[in-house]
Amino acid sequence: MRKKLILKVLVLAVLLPALFISCTKSASLTGSGSTSGGSFSGSLNGSVNGGLSPIVGALVSLLVAGNTTPLATATTNSTGAFTLSFTNPGGSSLLYVTVAGGNAGSRTNSNIQLGAMLGVTSNTPSSIAVNEATTAAFFNVAYNYGGLQDANGTVTFPAVNSSGNTNMTAQYNNLITNGSLNGSLSTTNQNILATMGNSIAACVENSSNCSTLFNNSLNTNQSAAVSIQDALYNMVNATANVTNLYPLAASVAANTGFTMSGANQTLLNILPIVTNQTFTAGGSPQGIAIDSSGNFWTTNFTSGNSVTKFSPTGAILGTFSGLHQPEGIAIDANGNVWVANSQTNQSSVSEFNSSGTLLGTFSVGQANVASRVVAIDPNGNIWVTAELIGVIEFNPSGTILGTFSLPAGAGKPRAIAIDASANVWVNTFDSGNTIKFSSSGVPLLTVNTGGGMGEAIDASGNAWVLTSGSVAKANPSGTVLGTFTVKSSALSGIAMDANGNIWAACTSANTVSKLNSSGAVLGSFSAGSAPIDLAIDSSGNLWVTNRTSNALTEIPGATLGPQFFPYTSQQFPVGGF
Repeated sequence: MRKKLILKVLVLAVLLPALFISCTKSASLTGSGSTSGGSFSGSLNGSVNGGLSPIVGALVSLLVAGNTTPLATATTNSTGAFTLSFTNPGGSSLLYVTVAGGNAGSRTNSNIQLGAMLGVTSNTPSSIAVNEATTAAFFNVAYNYGGLQDANGTVTFPAVNSSGNTNMTAQYNNLITNGSLNGSLSTTNQNILATMGNSIAACVENSSNCSTLFNNSLNTNQSAAVSIQDALYNMVNATANVTNLYPLAASVAANTGFTMSGANQTLLNILPIVTNQTFTAGGSPQGIAIDSSGNFWTTNFTSGNSVTKFSPTGAILGTFSGLHQPEGIAIDANGNVWVANSQTNQSSVSEFNSSGTLLGTFSVGQANVASRVVAIDPNGNIWVTAELIGVIEFNPSGTILGTFSLPAGAGKPRAIAIDASANVWVNTFDSGNTIKFSSSGVPLLTVNTGGGMGEAIDASGNAWVLTSGSVAKANPSGTVLGTFTVKSSALSGIAMDANGNIWAACTSANTVSKLNSSGAVLGSFSAGSAPIDLAIDSSGNLWVTNRTSNALTEIPGATLGPQFFPYTSQQFPVGGF
């Protein structure tokens, strides 16, 4: 009987938060208060996350079970953090937190509803984390002990007696710390709990996924859910079709390289399911770079002979001409934009300021060579690869500091990347060699990585080089650590996210692929028409130039995760089931 009840609770949880009351009551926010014996001193600090991404601008409400008027409210800041100041009612009532709305990384989403339990008022933590996992745990235990009620899609949480509050607190603590009920949870129930959290994440991260969640969370009259809390209530009452939600949840997990089986998926890792955004760009956009304000700059290669500047949301801010088949692009610490002109009778690099004014065009010192790719070193100097020459170093004023030839037989230089020690790595697209130069232009080593069109350096100083359908990894000493197959066709652009994952564009397949730091391919994602270069913004969104469709594609939240949820250490009495 007990096992059946547990399973029903978990099945129920397949969806989202409850008790998310949209309140506008203001809160008095102060610094963190001290605690005594685990109780509040009028202050609660916390953070709200959708997977790894902080949820910005969300309304946080602190409530007592059985009372819809919040003790306090606050709005999350740019890191998802909040502080609530309030008067603790004391006694053995149950406190909980709800979250409504906000931006989880792919635009503001009014569907967001999350929750977390604090515990009885006489013994609660001074900080709390709120995310999909805490929401899943909260709804399971609230249904099991709290007698959740749903009227026309609005879920309420009635008051419970002292014993029930203690049991709920204990069970909730077990779920968020162990992923189990008293240390034991069947594989079936673990997978149901994982389904719930992953389904929530899909809706939280992008509202376009919410309809799948709602349409498979029918009530007893076979009507679709109208909100996340309504969907979750239907699930815990076993009226929703859990099986139909598995594809949605499994696709979230699968995109991170995980499967939906096994005990370790209980408190899950999440890569958001998102809908690509497409923005009109200039003529045949190729190179892409992001400035310190989050604006995007793309080179318009075959027509326009220009660069286009976009806002962080994809709006065109200006198109600036004066170039000659611009290809590579980089932005220095002063916000100046440097562009390589690949037209062979120009042989130059051009500089714009942040407003798009052309500051100068500087010859690479030899006629009839194609300037390809630009990179900025830690000293602010500009390095440009030029066919038939090698690599040229300019100072910020456009004066050539040095021209450095590749070793004999090394091939034609193409991509360039600079490591934290200011060493310059240049790879060639015809011979398969990658050459490492010192910051003064001295060749340090040559390694055969297979050649290609792109290169990136990770935090450990390893070079990742695109080859024909593969990505090669070489350590700082020039030893090839592995070559990892990605596609059957050639790869073009490459980028590295903050988690050390590698992203590679395959122009002919219209996709981008994600690899982890060990070279395992974690997924392949649609990326518009002929994706050729990549950049990642500070919010974890992936931006891709589409050369043949004159467009820029955004994959919102693509680089987030896989990461474990941040949990807060909480001490509760153990008991319950």
